[in-house]
Amino acid sequence: MPTIIDITVTVSLDDNQVPQFAYNPPGSVTVIENSQINYKLDDQTNKGLSFAGAAFATPFDRIIDAVEVTPTLLTLTDTDAVIGTTGFRLLFNIAGSTLQLCSHDPQVINKDEK
Repeated sequence: MPTIIDITVTVSLDDNQVPQFAYNPPGSVTVIENSQINYKLDDQTNKGLSFAGAAFATPFDRIIDAVEVTPTLLTLTDTDAVIGTTGFRLLFNIAGSTLQLCSHDPQVINKDEK
């Protein structure tokens, strides 16, 4: 059974309509065993955001094994089989638009249990 790690990503807009991202808990996720990392969307933009996926700069490093997406939940499966760090961006659909929004770069760090 994998360990469950829940993270709320809150998206809001500043006075200039620039998206702001806050993660709770903040910071990188460190994994030392088979885990599911659940990003839960808290959309405070009033723009109808929903998860579209996750984009990886290094998708072949095998640190993240799979991604599952629903409109309000994005789950990363990490079996912790590969030690290392990977970065990615969360992608969001915008209701009534063909444009998408991407987050700043969260990280997952796989470490040996030792």
